[in-house]
Amino acid sequence: MNSSLNKIKSESFLKLALVIVLILVEGILFVNCWISNYNYLLRFPYIMKGNIFLMFMYMGLSYIFMILFDCNALSEYRPATLIFSEMLSITACNILVYFVIIIPAAALGLMPILPIILLTISDFIVIILWALIVNLLLKKLLPPKELLCISSKSNLDLIIYKFIKRNDIFIVRDKIEYNENNLEYIYNKCNLYNDILIGDITSEARNDIIKHCFNNSRNIYVIPKISDILLKYSDDLLIFDTPLFLSSNFGLSIELKIIKRLIDIIFSLFVIICFMPIWIIVAIIIKLEDKGPIFFTQERVTINKKLFKIIKFRSMKVSNSDRIIPTIEEDDRITKIGKFIRKFHIDEVPQFINVLLGDMSIVGPRPERKEHVELYSKEIVEFDYRYKVKAGITGLAQIYGKYNTSPIDKLKLDLVYIKKCSLMFDLELIMRTLKVLVISDNTEGFDIKTKDYIMNNAK
Repeated sequence: MNSSLNKIKSESFLKLALVIVLILVEGILFVNCWISNYNYLLRFPYIMKGNIFLMFMYMGLSYIFMILFDCNALSEYRPATLIFSEMLSITACNILVYFVIIIPAAALGLMPILPIILLTISDFIVIILWALIVNLLLKKLLPPKELLCISSKSNLDLIIYKFIKRNDIFIVRDKIEYNENNLEYIYNKCNLYNDILIGDITSEARNDIIKHCFNNSRNIYVIPKISDILLKYSDDLLIFDTPLFLSSNFGLSIELKIIKRLIDIIFSLFVIICFMPIWIIVAIIIKLEDKGPIFFTQERVTINKKLFKIIKFRSMKVSNSDRIIPTIEEDDRITKIGKFIRKFHIDEVPQFINVLLGDMSIVGPRPERKEHVELYSKEIVEFDYRYKVKAGITGLAQIYGKYNTSPIDKLKLDLVYIKKCSLMFDLELIMRTLKVLVISDNTEGFDIKTKDYIMNNAK
């Protein structure tokens, strides 16, 4: 329907307009700061055109940082997360501008730093006001999408549970358990809704439903199969009169491996040296709490299923049992200091030693335990696909997943990273990781059902 298409275009235009307003205000604040505090210190101060050019350059940098910190997906984030993301973005932008644009422009000596700090504080105030207004506008003008959910009986309730947690974006109004005999009924139901969610059903039935919805101008949300991810990030080849998709799985190119390794070495050395005081403080507190070892080591799996010993700060009580028991929510084995360092991911900082040694990379799939790999590989034959690259401290699965995210969902996120891997994508993920450091929901333990499944199936 044309009304549905126009609604989508209106939503996109509204979100873009809101982003442009924020960037414009930030640009005006910057050029005012520049003219008042820096321009007159130049040997040849800028006139009107130069100042306008500088403002637009600043606005362009601001938008680039918004993309890197994933700030432009307005309706996907709750207000607090959006505010924090925007604050990180503008702070990074202002730091870069000060050291790359403002300081080099000085005729003599260093430029004062206080004005750029005051600018950043002003930006924070604007961001808070802007985010609150955006939240009110989006709630009023873009109500949650009403979904019809279609999936197999085995995971229909799980899918609905995921979407219920974001009822500010989606409301599941109806659900259908797919079977091979109710396709016509599904078509009729689809005609009653503008937004259709398709979960785990057969490929043939899914293709038929997608074509029906496309023909009737319905919005289609699809939970992808692994083969969808492999094809989505293929290369397009237009050689004949038939389009071709080229999907390969040779891992990273040699030049990308070399550059990633150089970045890993430099970045890990920087983190190890700069955070050494924090290492010492955390180590002392861990030792004082229960006299146990400071570090926790465990066998994990990395590229080509190679085994290595991962290094972390110990966050749990020392156990005399050799049996590996998955962490659950509110686990009483976690120490007092352990709760703190797990919440802010400080326990994972020693993994930069693993990066320096070459067992891990800064960005890559999360290294799993050997026992879990054996279990998941039996259940998911494609699980070994993720070992084409080194395991990483951060990655798509670490940022968007949780500790208790299902293995198949983690695998899909890891495969998206492997297929999209590039230096720019790595930079985006590193930037987005900064947000995760203060968001604790991705540190949740396994729920009881998941823990029981692992314990009953692992050898």
